[in-house]
Amino acid sequence: MDQTKDIYHHGLPPGLYTGVKPLDNLFRLDTGRVCVVTGIPNDGKSEFVDFVVTSLNKKYGFNAAYFSPENQPVSFHISKLVSKFTNKPFCENCITEDELTNTLAYITDHFFFCNYEKVKTTDQILSCARALIQGRDVKILVIDAFNKIESECGDGDALQFISSFLDKLCAFAIKEDILVFLVAHPRKMDSGRQPGPYDINGSANFFNKSDFVISVQRNRRDEEDTSVTIGVGKVKFKNYGKQGSIELLYDEASGNYYSEEFDALAFLDDENVEPNGYTPDDFIIPPVSRNEDPLNVEVSVYAGTGDNIGEIQNLKDFLLTDKYKAIAEAIRKGSNPEERHDIKAKYKHSIPCATVSGSFSKREAGSLLRPTGLLCIDVDYKDNKDIIQSVPEIFRELPYVTYMSKSISGDGYFAIVKIDNPSNIKQHFLAIEKDMKAMGITIDASCKDATRLRFATYDADAYYNPQATTYYKVWEEEEQKQSVTAKVSPQFFQSATMQPNEALDKRIEIIKTLGLAIPDDYATWFQLGMSLSTLGEDGRQYFHTLSAMSPKYSQSECDAQYDEILERYGASNEYTLGTAVHILNDVINKSTANTHE
Repeated sequence: MDQTKDIYHHGLPPGLYTGVKPLDNLFRLDTGRVCVVTGIPNDGKSEFVDFVVTSLNKKYGFNAAYFSPENQPVSFHISKLVSKFTNKPFCENCITEDELTNTLAYITDHFFFCNYEKVKTTDQILSCARALIQGRDVKILVIDAFNKIESECGDGDALQFISSFLDKLCAFAIKEDILVFLVAHPRKMDSGRQPGPYDINGSANFFNKSDFVISVQRNRRDEEDTSVTIGVGKVKFKNYGKQGSIELLYDEASGNYYSEEFDALAFLDDENVEPNGYTPDDFIIPPVSRNEDPLNVEVSVYAGTGDNIGEIQNLKDFLLTDKYKAIAEAIRKGSNPEERHDIKAKYKHSIPCATVSGSFSKREAGSLLRPTGLLCIDVDYKDNKDIIQSVPEIFRELPYVTYMSKSISGDGYFAIVKIDNPSNIKQHFLAIEKDMKAMGITIDASCKDATRLRFATYDADAYYNPQATTYYKVWEEEEQKQSVTAKVSPQFFQSATMQPNEALDKRIEIIKTLGLAIPDDYATWFQLGMSLSTLGEDGRQYFHTLSAMSPKYSQSECDAQYDEILERYGASNEYTLGTAVHILNDVINKSTANTHE
């Protein structure tokens, strides 16, 4: 009702303007909509879509995600975008080195391209887009062209596949509030005729279910004719325009479209559009200063775990050196992982260590001087015994891993990832933790702490990739709650009136009755300990009760672990008792699922 009243008072939304007035006079696109663009091969469908996308970026700052296998290699596609932004041909004599550097940097920050070798299906495309929407505020998705994913239908009903595909695309556009471009080829037809909305190959649903249908046709009336006819076959809502067609001129040097028809200009009195001429808006690429080497940053380096002040050093110098070789080799002389762990623990107060995620005036969250934009993740041997030998190979294949090395004990590994938003380090960690889990890798849950220390080490086979991509994915708290709640079976989902301790007691009773076992991995028990520690000393008995269900239970070791959690994380513990409840829910739910199989 409020939205309807808002429309009553302020009118229907006019849509988004490109800055080319005849085009804006005919139609305006908007977020939450799907626009199908068609045209015969080589008439400029993709070129026109790129033009509109760059125009909307110039005018509104919209970031864009591309699934465009027809525009490969990506370097060719980017060169076309460079020309559209600079309004110049892409050549050394036309674009200066500074213009190229700044424009490429700008495009890198605002335009994102799917990995076409791995992203192929509809769900993969939308999953990639969703990550970019969350992590990079993408407002435009381009799928170019539909025939690159229609094979997903296989031998099934093609009409049904297209209908379901368009339903999914429209729902995605509305839910995520983005503008989706879908390029679709027409069926074989006479090159002299403008393709209409029902000429799209495969199904009339391209017309029926989309919000806009646009066609692009080069006129080719003579050798010098650079005009293009833009036809509008469908505008779902009249406030966004109307059916019809216009002619624009195409600049082959830059790939931009423009108009010389002064009489056709409209909306000059509209407060949303400035009378800025007949060509696309002028756009000055902002100069960008960026550090090309992600490890060339300042971090705090400490003399050992007892040092709380440290000194500022270069991370690359700290990592890429052999001066810690002797201490690493001394620790690795232990005959087994347990012995090596004990040796490291004995000398940890004198082993140099660094805060990879930033530099600090002293080692506490409130004393951050400057973030590095890096996240360091640990893969401990004890939690990954079955997969630890494959970890180096897996990490070398991940495009966002910029550095990987053995730990100082030589049993585990750590990797450094360049993240998009240092202030969202926890959300980035939760997302990457989920990704690692899908690969069968458990990472240390305490890595989301920006003040976490990384021991100096030595690895002759360390991996370093200065050109690593940025990790954009984040996992919002709300998503985490929904994800956990979705796993809770209704028979164990208690009412909101149940007190936390009461809910915990209920689940422990069920687990004891059914004789169930809690997963024997470090991550689960760390989370249980952190969650129960929110009860203070009252949580200790719960920790003992749960630990006693394991044949490895040791009362003294259990007390020592609980003491360490209280001492080390008490002031900065962000867990709640609900985490323990959810872990026990999972144990119960998996048991009931297995019972019904």
